[in-house]
Amino acid sequence: MPRARLIRSLAVLAALTAGVTHAQAQSTAPPEVLPRCFGAAARDPLAPCSNRALRLQVVPAPLAARHESNSPCNSRAREGLVNVCFFGAEPAAATRTVALVGDSHASHWRAALDIVARERGWRGLSMTRTSCPFSAATHRIAEPARSRCVTWVQALPGFFRAHPEIDVVFVVALAGGKVVVPPGRSADEARVNGYRNAWASLPASVRHIVVIRDTPRISHRTVACITRALRDHLPAGVACAPPRAAALTPDPQVTAAGQEQPGRLQVVDLTRVLCSPRLCFPVIGGALVYKDLHHLSLVFARTLGVPLGRQVDRAARAWPAG
Repeated sequence: MPRARLIRSLAVLAALTAGVTHAQAQSTAPPEVLPRCFGAAARDPLAPCSNRALRLQVVPAPLAARHESNSPCNSRAREGLVNVCFFGAEPAAATRTVALVGDSHASHWRAALDIVARERGWRGLSMTRTSCPFSAATHRIAEPARSRCVTWVQALPGFFRAHPEIDVVFVVALAGGKVVVPPGRSADEARVNGYRNAWASLPASVRHIVVIRDTPRISHRTVACITRALRDHLPAGVACAPPRAAALTPDPQVTAAGQEQPGRLQVVDLTRVLCSPRLCFPVIGGALVYKDLHHLSLVFARTLGVPLGRQVDRAARAWPAG
């Protein structure tokens, strides 16, 4: 890509994080404006690539990304205690209906899952609640958020019983977080059992549950390092990458899925895109990976559509037709 076009493309991408509406973003930033190897494409496990013109780029800048929204979600509705918004294909054209459920980490995956859903003609329903994963374990957060979370989790199975057309549910949750530990159990057991019990409460019409493995996290030191790297014209992705062992914590949802009978549960894991065997990268292919310490930036999340879609297609081999 010529340098002048690269600069224009990066300027468009930066504009997406500066208050541009969803409609404007769609009209001014079609996929073809992306520079070669931008974002997750640089670490695609099947075809990694390199673009030296992106070596010193960070889009968006950390300060611009800090307060950005997640991927837009349209036509919000409320059914009982469950708030729903929609993504993916339009209802009349949809070939399947899927759902995305979880806390704010589910929300930050919606940008990538929206691309997957649109390409496959799926209608997506997003049901997320900040600090509230879909788990039967009680999370130790302040009231009244704790009680509202418990009520929301208990309401979700009824929602799915009322919507038997939803046969696939994607679940995502922050890997950490404190839970109320029953007597005789460890905190790890409480987390794992909380997910297993929540999944067991879903009706049989939910034929498949896809766990998206949680993302790594960075620290305030990482954010400060990226700012310094930009100032000093250094490649922030490598210079500021925390060790994998510190950034990537075990995900109890993945552990829980491994304890279930094969068939209903599949796991999607994009850690190979986000991390090497030693490091987890805060900038990949010129794209800022995180808008804060553990939420994906919108620009980077959109570039995950291709590798996510590939893993979803692999999981879908076990799904029923139609």
